[in-house]
Amino acid sequence: MSQSKAYCKPLSIIRDTEIEQYTLKNVKELFKAAGLNEQAARVVFIQDDSINAFVAGGSTVFIHTGLFTQADNSDQVMGVLAHETGHVVGSHTVRLYGELQRAQTTALISTILGGVAAIASGRGDVGVAVMAGGWGATQGLLSAYRQSEENAADGIAVELVQKTGFSIKGLAQIMSKIEQQERLRIDDMPSYFRSHPLTKDRLNFLNQAAADGLPLKDEPEFYMSKAKLYAFLNPPELTFQTYNDETLPSLYARAIAYFKNTDISKALTEVDNLIKKQPDNPYFWELKGQILFETGKVNQSIDAYQKAVELDPKAVLIRLSLAHALIEQGSEQDIKQAVEHLEYITTRDNYLPDAWRFLNIAYAKQGEKGLADYAAVENAFISGKYKEALSLIPRAKEELKNNPVKTLRLSDMEEDIKRNRLKS
Repeated sequence: MSQSKAYCKPLSIIRDTEIEQYTLKNVKELFKAAGLNEQAARVVFIQDDSINAFVAGGSTVFIHTGLFTQADNSDQVMGVLAHETGHVVGSHTVRLYGELQRAQTTALISTILGGVAAIASGRGDVGVAVMAGGWGATQGLLSAYRQSEENAADGIAVELVQKTGFSIKGLAQIMSKIEQQERLRIDDMPSYFRSHPLTKDRLNFLNQAAADGLPLKDEPEFYMSKAKLYAFLNPPELTFQTYNDETLPSLYARAIAYFKNTDISKALTEVDNLIKKQPDNPYFWELKGQILFETGKVNQSIDAYQKAVELDPKAVLIRLSLAHALIEQGSEQDIKQAVEHLEYITTRDNYLPDAWRFLNIAYAKQGEKGLADYAAVENAFISGKYKEALSLIPRAKEELKNNPVKTLRLSDMEEDIKRNRLKS
């Protein structure tokens, strides 16, 4: 089987609180409407401009950024997510589990089976993250759907879209858009069309269902998420051309574009305008914090990040940015606050390498050598640096011999590495 070079490209996972929370809210609604455990639902965004989504591990929905940037409304996105939920309802991914286990040497499969989405530093991108993996082989496995399963998922999607108050028109529109693109496609780039083969009968079914369905729901949050993704992932000149009116999404996109264009004064002016319009929007304060931090105004960035955390206390990625800024500021009180935020983060999302990396730095600054080494082990383990983790564990165990919780966790990681992670 041949695969295009594009098909085998490394994988980049995007992390952003605003986009994840909006999307996860809708996926949970779909899961609940389908009688599934909505608390088990997860979303992971993949930086890829094609219209695509797929399900892995039973409850994790992987979404290409292209689904958002190419969709015209929230109902189109919801239609695709409903279709993927249909695959979960039909247990269409269960038969792939054995193949996934056999392929788990790649970073992506480790992520899928572990239910994690590791991130790296680099806040100049959307939230951010880069993870290289065997994308071609993995996507090939995950897209091995039969036509009958596609038809079944379509039927379930129609029911779920109606139950959640969205319009079937969205699913029909996005499928028509994909079909039109495929007619013009001359290479073998992967797409939602190729992994989910469309037929005339399927499109007719969706169009007929849409004729009697609800009008478009058209959620405003979709347009903000789309503008944010578009601005971070495209050159500033394209953003200025695309977002050229005075709507909130355009102001948001232009603020990001000015930031990327290093026109910091205009970026901050646009962000302040956004904050005046919506002073309780944590994501506007987060963006202001990011702009200030990355232009060396660390103290001012802390104020902005703290306001964002006050407005959305559960947003661990925003807390992570605040902790980073506090560590850079560097006073004893700053380090103490950073540790408090980072410990909060790691009790709620144990699979953020940067949280452990920053904890390693902060603990070391506090003179907590054992805890610093423990954080270094967690960072190495989550990042897939198993030999490094293994070399650090004995010293960490010795330093934390009076901490049974931490030593047990170190032993568990050591056993896992020796048994499952390193080839004999």
